[in-house]
Amino acid sequence: MQTDDKHDMSIKRNFIYNGTLTVSGYVFTLLTYPYVSRVLGLSNVGIVNFVDGLVNYFILFAMMGVNTLGIREIAIVKSDREKLSRAFSSILLLNGITVLVAIIVLLISMYTVPQLIPHRDLLYIGVCKLISTLFLTEWFYTGTENFPYITKRSIAIKFVYVICVFLFIRKPSDYYLYYLFCVLTVALNSVVNVIYSRKFVDFTFKGISIKPYLNTFFSVGFYIIVSSIYTSFSVVWLGMVAGTDQVGYYTTATKLHTIIIALLTAFQNTMFPRVTSLLSEGKDSEYREKIRISVDSLLSFSIPAIIVAIIFGPNILHLLVGDGYEGAYLPFRIIVSLIFIIGYEQIICIQVLLAMKRERTLLKCSCFGALAGLILNYIVVEHLGAVGSAMVWLSAELIVMVGAQYHVTRIICYSFPWRQLMRYVLTYIPAIVLLMATYHYCSYSDIIVVTIASLFMAAYTLVVQIKIIKNPVCLQVINKTLSYAKQK
Repeated sequence: MQTDDKHDMSIKRNFIYNGTLTVSGYVFTLLTYPYVSRVLGLSNVGIVNFVDGLVNYFILFAMMGVNTLGIREIAIVKSDREKLSRAFSSILLLNGITVLVAIIVLLISMYTVPQLIPHRDLLYIGVCKLISTLFLTEWFYTGTENFPYITKRSIAIKFVYVICVFLFIRKPSDYYLYYLFCVLTVALNSVVNVIYSRKFVDFTFKGISIKPYLNTFFSVGFYIIVSSIYTSFSVVWLGMVAGTDQVGYYTTATKLHTIIIALLTAFQNTMFPRVTSLLSEGKDSEYREKIRISVDSLLSFSIPAIIVAIIFGPNILHLLVGDGYEGAYLPFRIIVSLIFIIGYEQIICIQVLLAMKRERTLLKCSCFGALAGLILNYIVVEHLGAVGSAMVWLSAELIVMVGAQYHVTRIICYSFPWRQLMRYVLTYIPAIVLLMATYHYCSYSDIIVVTIASLFMAAYTLVVQIKIIKNPVCLQVINKTLSYAKQK
């Protein structure tokens, strides 16, 4: 019993660190993005995001399934330094091969694709980012559950990045310098990670083999690449057929959503090593309990967040980026529903399918979503621009979620939480009515309106969780918080 409590405390501590890291990213983004979007302007923001989207797409091909593979394999052997070193070295070597191939293809594309030639200088900076991702090795520190180090290092480097942005980004033509700072952030994280890793592992060619990892590396990698057809690829395709201004609208609409999804991903990264361990130890009841906790936590967070974001989307975006980004309002409202869809999808895909090594099943689900994404991208994006890209992403994620749910129901008899979801939706109807009235009739500034709406929804959610939903996860957090406050 004490061991279970210790494990639960470890998960909570790790999530606190991961959550702190994600919230810090949110704070730093709130500090820099409004400033950058106003200084650089819509067109230059669109250019930077187009180039970075293309580079990130090459990074997806280069990294394949290394993050998931690395976390899982490192978590299994983390207590044995010799085995840990061999696993680390093998995975790093495998990743190095794919990164080299990606660099070569990117360099060739820069000189052969007409749409890329005008942006060649920025793409050279992007090549540095591609190289740096090889040595980032976040999978190693996540697999060993060294979340305190990840959090402290990332926050320190982001702090330096924020200072550089405000000191040196002064005019629209500084978009080259802005992208350089973004890439240097990745590079600096990589350098620190390589130096720090020597405390735990030794890179060696002795006794290493990439063969045992190839199946998972490519299976998960293909899943990620296929998934990117309706996420990262949308930015590239949008820039090709609709122009970089539409990219500016779309990436602005996804900026806040990306931060929220990062918080959910932080939770999944915290849970993944633990549920993998529970499965390997045959602790089925504890494993199911962790899934239930994940779903309860997702519902309590995502539903109120989606409601506020949909109703007050224009106020939120205008507060963040100012005038000139009105074309991002509708895409933002379409995309925010993905907070729940992607959050739930991550739970059933990562904590069930990947934890049970059902990579091929996951790949099949993603292929259906990718096929839909390709077809819809071709049909709607050129005509609808950023709105079309948002619709493509939403449709594709829904298809993947439905497919994954079908297999999860067959594998562990876990069905979609329709009853819980409907209970939440019905409970929040009074709040929706009041917030819509506030949106239409309140004429205060954006910051006041958004603050009022957020505080109201936070208070309403607290009452709902305690009196109506009686979510055990939330009740436990509230009780412990009150107990801690009394002790102080």
